[in-house]
Formats: sequence, structure tokens, C-alpha cells
Amino acid sequence: RPLFQSLQTLADDNASFFQGSGTEVGRRFAAAFAALREHGRRLEPALRHFARLYHRFDLDEATPGNG
Repeated sequence: RPLFQSLQTLADDNASFFQGSGTEVGRRFAAAFAALREHGRRLEPALRHFARLYHRFDLDEATPGNG
């Protein structure tokens, strides 16, 4: 959860910063950070579920995460 909280905070901060620039590039960056925030919000539940299962697919118990 801390990873996604950090992502949300950073995306919000950057979107706000670039939105206030008043330029086309700033608006595009703001939209990109808003999209990143939304993607993170939607991916978090799926990744949390996956994190509970991925250890089952390790090919070698001495090397976690190899499967």
C-alpha cells in the first residue's frame, strides 16, 4: 500500500504543478499525471491479489520470485 500511496501523492502533486503552468505542454503533463494516478488506483487491487499468489509459482524455494 505505501507504494501506491506514494504514487497517488506524487501524481497529484505533479498534476497540480503542471496544471498551473498555463501552457499546452503543462496541460498535457497534468493529464498524463492524472492518467497515471487513475491507472495506479485501478491496478492496486489486482496487484495486491497477485502478490498473495505469486510465491506459489517459484521454481526454486531458495530463490523467491523466480517463477
